[in-house]
Amino acid sequence: MKKEDISLSLNITIVILVSLATIFMLTGFQFMAKQDALTATKIETFKFFTVDSNVLMGIVAFIFAKYEIDILKGRIKAIPTRVYILKLVATVGVILTFLVTAFFLAPTALNGYLSLFLNSNLFFHLIIPILSFITFVFFESNNKIDFKYSFMGLIPVLLYSLFYAINCFSHIENGIVSHKYDWYGFLIGGIKSTIPALMIILVTTYFICFSLWSLNRRTYNIRQEN
Repeated sequence: MKKEDISLSLNITIVILVSLATIFMLTGFQFMAKQDALTATKIETFKFFTVDSNVLMGIVAFIFAKYEIDILKGRIKAIPTRVYILKLVATVGVILTFLVTAFFLAPTALNGYLSLFLNSNLFFHLIIPILSFITFVFFESNNKIDFKYSFMGLIPVLLYSLFYAINCFSHIENGIVSHKYDWYGFLIGGIKSTIPALMIILVTTYFICFSLWSLNRRTYNIRQEN
């Protein structure tokens, strides 16, 4: 099976899983144990970077799959560079979601580590990020993304950070932000922890950007040598 066919299959799978998980979250449907951590219904669902990053991944995977189908049908010869860049940006977002959940949120969850991998979050926090990583690194390797574009993976995080900061700063009481508004707990140490938290997130995000870009390019070079 060609890598292009595998990529198409994985992108279609990602689109389906993102759609299902989003519907489950919006409607409050739970198919596993009851879960309240980092969940919401209706429009409030989109306050979470988890949901936003996965929805972006679903949209980009749909676009990528459409181009792949066009190639298979002979309508075009290659996927545009801008689409590969979009795929890098979207993959960065869901990998960040996975890492923050696995190494920060889940270890401190009141209901235990696995409580953040139930129902919709099983897809958002684990399955979709893993499939996205595998797809981009191993089956969409290319030499089209210049190094300068690796920084674009920071854009969604910067935009979300601005939203999160405005939301938190507008709900300060005695120098403390309620967990209701600081749902990720980044400011649990008070407003003074804003800058350190932001710097950690941005450094981590760019590390992911560079790593994904580097691994994708390395896979491409290995394929060219063989």
